[in-house]
Amino acid sequence: MSFSFPTNLSTDEIQQCLADLQIYLDVNQLTKPTYEAVRPYYEQAVIALTGISREELMQPRFSALSVFEYPELHDESIPTTNFFRHLTKLMIICGVRDFNLNDVFKPEPARLRRNLCALINFAKFRDEKVALVDELETGLAAKVAAEQALMAEHEKNLAELKRLQDMRAARQGEVSPIEAETASVAAQVAQLNKVQAVLHNEIRVLKSQANTLTDQATEAKISLSSLQTEAEQLQDQIVTSPEKQRMMIAELVSATENQRTYYASLCSASNDHDRKLEFMAKFERELLRCIKLQEELEGVVARKKDVSAAAKDTREAIATEERRYTELAASNVTARRQLASLQDKLSRIEQQGQLKVEAAAALVEEQLKRREAVEAEHAAGDARAAEQEAQIRGWRERAAEVIAQKDTRVRAVMDKYNILRRAVADYNRKLDVSVSGSGMKAAGGTAAMDATGGGAESAGAATDLSQGRDTDTLRVAAGAALSLQGLNLG
Repeated sequence: MSFSFPTNLSTDEIQQCLADLQIYLDVNQLTKPTYEAVRPYYEQAVIALTGISREELMQPRFSALSVFEYPELHDESIPTTNFFRHLTKLMIICGVRDFNLNDVFKPEPARLRRNLCALINFAKFRDEKVALVDELETGLAAKVAAEQALMAEHEKNLAELKRLQDMRAARQGEVSPIEAETASVAAQVAQLNKVQAVLHNEIRVLKSQANTLTDQATEAKISLSSLQTEAEQLQDQIVTSPEKQRMMIAELVSATENQRTYYASLCSASNDHDRKLEFMAKFERELLRCIKLQEELEGVVARKKDVSAAAKDTREAIATEERRYTELAASNVTARRQLASLQDKLSRIEQQGQLKVEAAAALVEEQLKRREAVEAEHAAGDARAAEQEAQIRGWRERAAEVIAQKDTRVRAVMDKYNILRRAVADYNRKLDVSVSGSGMKAAGGTAAMDATGGGAESAGAATDLSQGRDTDTLRVAAGAALSLQGLNLG
């Protein structure tokens, strides 16, 4: 047996598992089994695990009874044989391949325990696989429904194809005359196109000739007018004899008649060209009518082609549906084979799944412990970060205060420095004024003094004043520099 439920069950476990199947076991039968007690257990197991009712299990086949000469003699043997047949099939499914009549009529404790454990094993396995079987049955039902829908659609497509084929056959008689007429009209149109091309060439030539003749007539009219004007001018200028004048008039009349004759011939040719143009216009209208008729015929041919294309598409769709039906049938067979193989593999997968679940549980527990440690470490880190952030905020506030104090002191020192600069500038200006006045007085009061000695003393006095001024300036600048240096150090 390849089921996952254990087969070496204790007496209490056997009794409890059979009670779950609505089979109430007498524990004394496991040590001293009897036919009268064991058969109801097997009957209830067959009813519970195979889905056969008690009436179906005990009802004989009436068609088989009619064969016997005395069917009343087999009223008990046939139901017993039917029951044993179903029980044997069930026990083979449970993995007990040596089940026989002695296990029912002369049961042994060891074999009875083994058989009951096998039934319990199969029942547990059946309970575990009910969900999967239901899912597979649902999928199979869906595939069967899809197959039926595809079959219905296939029948519908076949009916549509037959209808289109009948319609095509019915219209085939109409298509042949239309195709013949189309070919005839196409030949006529081709011939007319050739004639049209020739006539177009002739029209171009005639138009060119008409234009040439019109130009010549215009030139002749202009020449005649100019000649008449010139003749009048000459006639006014020259006085000739009457005889000569009559001859000239006769010549002019003859020339005029010739011009009129030439103009009449040009008008006749122009009228002929107009008639030809009118004929060409009629021909073009007839040609347009033929072209329109050809377009209508082309539309009919296009509709015929569309119907043919639709029939072809329908045939292709039917072939596609047939291929899909074949694929679905193959997939259905494959699904049935997979269902059989899945039932064999499920036990091994469940055992492996149990081992994986246990390993996963151990891994989850280990990960939880690691998570707790990491969370504790994160909490400590968050506390340290909060403390450091508080220190940083204190340092930033202290730095802001120091910067504000420094800015205040710098502004105060700069104010003092500006005041000192203005004072030094005033002092230097006053000193320059004093030095200039003292030099002028010294030069006026010591005229009798030796020029050399007096000049030296004046130069010495000026030098002393300049040195004193430079000394004061350096002292003030040094004080301001020391103040700024002290401010920067602070």
